[in-house]
Amino acid sequence: MNSLRSLVVPALAGVLSLPSFALAQDPTPDQVHPRTMLTLGFGIGDQDVENNTGNVDAQNPPTGIIARSTDAFHFRLRGEHFSERRFGIFVNAYLGKADDINKDLVPLGLGSADSSFDSVGLFIAASYRATMGESFRLPIRFGPFLQKSEEEDATSTIGSIERSAVGVKLSAEPEYVISQGMNNGEMTEISAFVDVACGAGPAKVKADIGSEDGYAFTLNYEIGVRYRWGKWLAGLSWFALKNHIGTTESYENAVFFGVDDDFTGIMLTGGVRF
Repeated sequence: MNSLRSLVVPALAGVLSLPSFALAQDPTPDQVHPRTMLTLGFGIGDQDVENNTGNVDAQNPPTGIIARSTDAFHFRLRGEHFSERRFGIFVNAYLGKADDINKDLVPLGLGSADSSFDSVGLFIAASYRATMGESFRLPIRFGPFLQKSEEEDATSTIGSIERSAVGVKLSAEPEYVISQGMNNGEMTEISAFVDVACGAGPAKVKADIGSEDGYAFTLNYEIGVRYRWGKWLAGLSWFALKNHIGTTESYENAVFFGVDDDFTGIMLTGGVRF
C-alpha cells in the first residue's frame, strides 16, 4: 500500500502542477519581437506653406517669402512584415487635408479663404530589422517614394498648382521596450520610438501657365510611445513631415521659384502587431 501511495502522490502532484507550468512558460520570439504590424493613423496639426517669390523689388510686390498657415488633418496607413531572417517589406501611404490655406493672404490681396492645400504620398521599402535582447529593435528601410500636392484658390488666375516628386528615401526607427510581460497568456508591452526618414528626387510644378522641372527634398520625423496588449496596438506621437521643392530652370515666375510645405502635429495610431 505504501508503495502504491509513493507512485500515485508524485503523479498527482505532477498533474496539478501542469497549469502553473503552462502559465509560467516563456514567451515565443514572435511575442517578444512581433514580425507583422498594420496601423491606421490620424493626425491633427498645422499645415505651413512658404513660397519664395524671388522678387526683391519692393515697388512690385509680392516680394521675398510668402508664408501662410492653417489647421490640417493627416491620415496614414502603414504596414510592415519581416521574415524569420529579419528581412521585410514596408508600405506607408498618407493623405493630408488643409482648408483655408490662403486666409492669411486676404489682407494683402494675394488670396482668399476659399482655398486648400491637399497632399498624398506613398513610400514602399525593403527593410531589415536588428534586435538586441528583449528591449530593443531597429528597422531600417530603403525604397522609392511618390508625393503630390495640389494648391487651389478661388481667386487664382492660373488655376490649381500641382507639385509632384518621385525619388528614394531612407528611414530608421529605433524602438526601446520600456516594459514587457505576460498577462493571462497575452503579451503586454510599453515602448518608446523615434522614426526619422529623408528622401530626394526630381520634381515637377504645374499650373495653367505652364510647367517646370525641379528637385525635391523630404524629411519626416516622429517621436512617441506605443502600448501593446496581445495583438492590439495603440500609439501617441509628435509627427512632422517637411517637403521642399525648388525649380531648376527659369526662375521667372513666383509659382515655380520654390516652395516649402510642412505639417506638424499630434498623431494617434491604432492597429495590430503580431
